[in-house]
Amino acid sequence: MVGAVNESEPVLDDAGADSGTDVDAMVWIDGRLRRYEEATVHVLSHAVQRGSTVFDVLRVVENDDGPVAVGLRPHVARFDRSMHLMGMKPAAGMAEIEQAVARTVLANPGSNLVKLVATWATTPTTALPDSPVPVLTIAAITGTVTVPGTAVPLRACTVTAPKMPADILPPALKVAAAYTSGLRHKMQAIAAGFDEIILRTPTGELAESVSQSVFVVSGGRVLVPPLDVVLDGITRRMILDVGHHQGLHTQIRAVDWHEVEEADEVFLCSTTNPILPVAELDARTLSAPGPVTAALAETAADVLSGRHPLSARWLTPLEPLAAGTDQAHSR
Repeated sequence: MVGAVNESEPVLDDAGADSGTDVDAMVWIDGRLRRYEEATVHVLSHAVQRGSTVFDVLRVVENDDGPVAVGLRPHVARFDRSMHLMGMKPAAGMAEIEQAVARTVLANPGSNLVKLVATWATTPTTALPDSPVPVLTIAAITGTVTVPGTAVPLRACTVTAPKMPADILPPALKVAAAYTSGLRHKMQAIAAGFDEIILRTPTGELAESVSQSVFVVSGGRVLVPPLDVVLDGITRRMILDVGHHQGLHTQIRAVDWHEVEEADEVFLCSTTNPILPVAELDARTLSAPGPVTAALAETAADVLSGRHPLSARWLTPLEPLAAGTDQAHSR
């Protein structure tokens, strides 16, 4: 909801089907659960005018423990790091945010995604915010997600414009403005009949998608770009963990573009799509899903279901956390 509203109660957009919410939805804003229509942001706020909103997104699944968060602690830690990289000074610590996630999910039954949002919501007349303290908002919504192994293989293309260099924009910073260039190129790719784009570094190596990590399978090896050029994806971490459990030969290093062109398999991963096979990259057809991708997807599905030894590492039951009785978090 954008308009001239009380600046002390900002953040998020209007309630409705497009945002995955309903009229009874509740959001957590600076320590309190409020009705969704109270989550507003001024059209002249720093967040809107400068694209300074910091955010993170995590997934919620249901199993025998009720609603559980996937990678809760690393998601919140990444959110906290992004805020500090942006120069924000949040009033809430990570433990409070983790418990707020649990409370927000329980207040919105059936939600499967959680959005963490930090905004400079005042309306400064200069380029800098009036205060480094952001408004913190947590929204639990129902969005489109896939179970590993069920995603439809996609068509991807590379773009000539490189990913923003790390010395200009740290890959660890999840801020809204960082996504504008990639989104523009992705819209152009979709208009040309593709589903996704893959970005390269300024020196031509493999980077990532707009909002997804990229894995390359070549000659029995799994190749993954390093964190000095890509975002520290939490699902990326989980898939690396699954691959280690399977005994895969994984190399985290700069991936030359010729290795991508000669790859046996390519897949993407993100919070909403843990395993997304690439069937076509530019003009080349790939096995999708190939055997390595399929095996990773099968195990990842078991992890999310709570049936795998790695599940305890990645899943946090939210009911005891909301009540303050949990004994441990996910890693």
